[in-house]
Amino acid sequence: MKFLLSILLITLSFNIQARPLTKVERLAVEKTIREELKDPESAKFYHMDYPYPGPTSGYCGYVNARNSFGAFTGKQLFYVFVNQSEAISLDISQSTGQPLPQDVLAAACASSGYDIPVQRAFYDDVNSNRMKKNIPSLSESYILN
Repeated sequence: MKFLLSILLITLSFNIQARPLTKVERLAVEKTIREELKDPESAKFYHMDYPYPGPTSGYCGYVNARNSFGAFTGKQLFYVFVNQSEAISLDISQSTGQPLPQDVLAAACASSGYDIPVQRAFYDDVNSNRMKKNIPSLSESYILN
């Protein structure tokens, strides 16, 4: 009996799988990120799968939009919390009102289960956060510099 219960628990623990955003989630994310842009209509989104969806998990993707000079910025990482039809952006510093650096957003995304490159300075903290959430460690091959 204990053996069968162990097998069931192991199976359930591997049952959480990455998934694409639902249409409602995608629209909420895009609306929230557009509100931060100089030219919201120019935004081109590059969505990734949601690796560990849940109420305390962040969602990450990329957006390319025009800046004040009318030029596209290139793909910029964004980080939001998604709750059904709402998204809350975590791209802006609460203390300064300025966008957070891309390396900080990358560390936040990696902590949420995305396998993306991070600066060496963030690597241990990322894996500590992943361990607390029962997410496999980020491989050393994702360390920058």
